[in-house]
Amino acid sequence: DIAAVSAGGQHTVGLKTDGTVIAIGSNEYGQCNVQSWRDMVTVSAGYDYTAGIKKDGTVAVSYNTVQRVDSWMDMKAISAGDLYAVGLKKDGTVAAVGLDELGQGDVELWTDIAAVSAGSAHTVGLKADGTVVATGENDYGQCDVDSWTDIAAVSVGYGRTVGLKTDRTVVAVGKNEYGECDVGSWKDIIAVSAGYKYTVGVKADGTVVAVGKNEDGQCNVGSWKDITAASAGIFHTVGLKADG
Repeated sequence: DIAAVSAGGQHTVGLKTDGTVIAIGSNEYGQCNVQSWRDMVTVSAGYDYTAGIKKDGTVAVSYNTVQRVDSWMDMKAISAGDLYAVGLKKDGTVAAVGLDELGQGDVELWTDIAAVSAGSAHTVGLKADGTVVATGENDYGQCDVDSWTDIAAVSVGYGRTVGLKTDRTVVAVGKNEYGECDVGSWKDIIAVSAGYKYTVGVKADGTVVAVGKNEDGQCNVGSWKDITAASAGIFHTVGLKADG
């Protein structure tokens, strides 16, 4: 009965259909201490912590990597970055807490945002009109998304940004050391997730594709079937099956 999954640094979090949360993996920093969470609508696994949004728009967080997040209200989504978190408010504005050395938290002026994705040092926002905004480190051109249009979903990986277009093709900009941006040939994609140095896509037929670094087998998804969503973490990939 899993409704959503999120892969973090060395842990995996699952949101159940009843609003409770489960987690497995490393718990060195309490990132798996989510057993008491209730009435959750979304969860996000960061590098060493877990964050989630409750039905009432408040935030739950497993560890104090991101300070002051407990005071957030009227939130509808959250994205856990490495050492910072970005929250999407119900009015389409955005808040951020935590590390902001490279401007990854400079999101206060964003409006009409439909989705957010936080990475190691840059943040991306998907606007309601299908365009994209970005802030933070841009050493690899990972924030060069101004020309993107007709985007349905975004996902931030290490040094790169991946966008799912409304026609089910995929675009990517940024660091491409291991071919993690080589998504131009993908078709019929319904969901994307950018991991540390690799990228995963879920196809409309329930199969999964992946490109990039595969030293830990995180791209070994070719045999997966009946998948509705996937989450790419640092060294591992989690797929959500149609049967929950």
